[in-house]
Amino acid sequence: MTYASLMVYVDDEADNVARIGFARDLAAIHDATLIGISVSEPEPPLVDAYVAGGMAGEILALRRDQADGELSAAKARFLEAMKDTGIDHEWRAETGYPASCVARHARAADLILVGRDAGRLPYRAPDAGDLIINIGRPVLVAPPRASAAPVDGVVLVAWKEGREAQRAAAAALPLMKQAREVKVVEICASADAAAAAARVADVAAWLRRHGVVAESEAKVRDERPAGDRILALVEQTGANLIVAGAWGHSRMREWVLGGVTQALLNRSQSWLLLSH
Repeated sequence: MTYASLMVYVDDEADNVARIGFARDLAAIHDATLIGISVSEPEPPLVDAYVAGGMAGEILALRRDQADGELSAAKARFLEAMKDTGIDHEWRAETGYPASCVARHARAADLILVGRDAGRLPYRAPDAGDLIINIGRPVLVAPPRASAAPVDGVVLVAWKEGREAQRAAAAALPLMKQAREVKVVEICASADAAAAAARVADVAAWLRRHGVVAESEAKVRDERPAGDRILALVEQTGANLIVAGAWGHSRMREWVLGGVTQALLNRSQSWLLLSH
C-alpha cells in the first residue's frame, strides 16, 4: 500500500511548520500529490443589542477581511514550502465552517493531516474529533509542539478488536513500514488475556508479512483508565506515533465517561493516526 494523494491543513498554529514539512516529505517518499487546504469562517460579532445593526455589519465586514487575509497568508506559507520540491501539489481555500469544508474535500485524499489545537476553533481550523467522526478517511493529527516526524522511530498500535482499529492499522501501513519498531498492544481484562494475546499476535504477524518489524503484547487492565495506560506505554517506549481506532463508543459517551480516543486527543504529545 502507498499514498497517492495527501491533504494537509494549513493554519497559523505552532505545529503548522512541522505538519506541512512532514506532509511534504511523505508526498516525496510516495510520489504523491499534496493538497494544501485552509478554511476560515468570519466570527459572528458579539455586540450589545442597543448598538447592533450598523455596527454589527461593520464588524462582520472587518472579520470577513480578516478571514480573507488569513487564507491568503496560508496559501503563501504552503506555496513557499512547496517551492523547488518538484512535488505535484494544489491549493484549496474556502470561507465557511472548517470541519464541514475539510470533510467535503477529504474525498480527494488518502490521508488527512491536521493539527490538534487551534486557538479560534471552530472558526479557523477543524476540530480533529469532528473531522475523524465525519469522514471516511484516516486522519493524522500532529501534537501541539510537533518536532520530529512520526517515522524512523517506534509506533504503538493501540489495538481494540473492531473495524475502527483494523481500518487505522491498514491506513498506517505505509508509515509503519518506515518505523524502526512497531508494538501492537491490547489492554484487556484478566479473563480475556489469552484471547487478546492471540488477537494482537495475528496483527503483528500480518504486519511482518508486509515487511514491518512488529511485536505484540496483551496487557491486563489495572486501576488506571485505558487511555492513561496507553499514554504511559507511549512514554515508556518513546513511541512518536500512536495508531488507533477512534470512537469505538459514541463520542458523547466518551466525553461524559472518558475514553481512549478522548484521552489521546486531549493529552497525547505524539502524533496520532486515527480512523473511525
